[in-house]
Amino acid sequence: MGLVAVCPAMVLVPGPQILIGAMDLLAARMSLALARLGYGLLLLAVIAVGLVLGLGLTGQSLPLASPPVDVPMVHDVIAAGVAAACYPVFFSMPYRLVGWPVVVGMAAHAVHWWAMASWHLSLPVAALLACLLVGAVLTPVAYVKQLPFAAIGFAAVVALVPGMFVFRVVAGLTELAVHPSQQVLLDVVNSGAVAGLTVISMAVGLAAPTRLRDWLLARRLRPRP
Repeated sequence: MGLVAVCPAMVLVPGPQILIGAMDLLAARMSLALARLGYGLLLLAVIAVGLVLGLGLTGQSLPLASPPVDVPMVHDVIAAGVAAACYPVFFSMPYRLVGWPVVVGMAAHAVHWWAMASWHLSLPVAALLACLLVGAVLTPVAYVKQLPFAAIGFAAVVALVPGMFVFRVVAGLTELAVHPSQQVLLDVVNSGAVAGLTVISMAVGLAAPTRLRDWLLARRLRPRP
C-alpha cells in the first residue's frame, strides 16, 4: 500500500530544481545552487511528511527498504517514454519539442536498465551513464536547432530523480523518533547516500557534454595570434 501511495506523490517531486541546483553547484554558482537545492529539498520534505502522515492515518507505513524486482526492459523503456512525454505537458512545453525527450529518454532508460540488470552497477553509476547519453545526444541538438536544453534534457531524465529514497529518509527519521534501532538508522543513511549520489551523478552526466561544448566553442572563437 505504501508504494502505491508514493506513485501520485512522485509527480510532485521537483526534479528540475534539484538537477539544475546540482549543476549550479558543479559550476560554482553557489548562491543559485543553494537557493534551488534548498527549495527543492524543502518541497521534498513537505511532500514526504504529508505522505507519511497520510499513510499513518490509515495504519499504513512506507517501507524503508524493498527487495529488488526484475522488470522487463521493454516495460521499463515504455514507462520511461510515457513519463518523458508527461513532464513536458506538465511544464507547458511546446508540443513540437516533446519528441526529443521521449525518444532520448527511452534510450537512456534502456542504458539504465542494462547497466543495473546486466552489468550489476549501482543506481548512481547507472544514472550517470544514462544522463551522459542524454547530454551527449541533446546538447548538440539543442545548439543546432536553438532549443532550450533545460526543457528537453531534464524532461528525458527527470523520472530518474530518486524521490522515493528521499521519502524513505523522512519515513525512517519518523521511525527513529518512535522506535529507534540500528537497522532503521542504517536504512536512513543508505537511502540518503543513494539519493545524494544519484542526483550528483545525474548532474555530472548532463553537465559534462554541455561544458565540453562550451569549451570547444570558446576555443573555436578564440582569436588566433
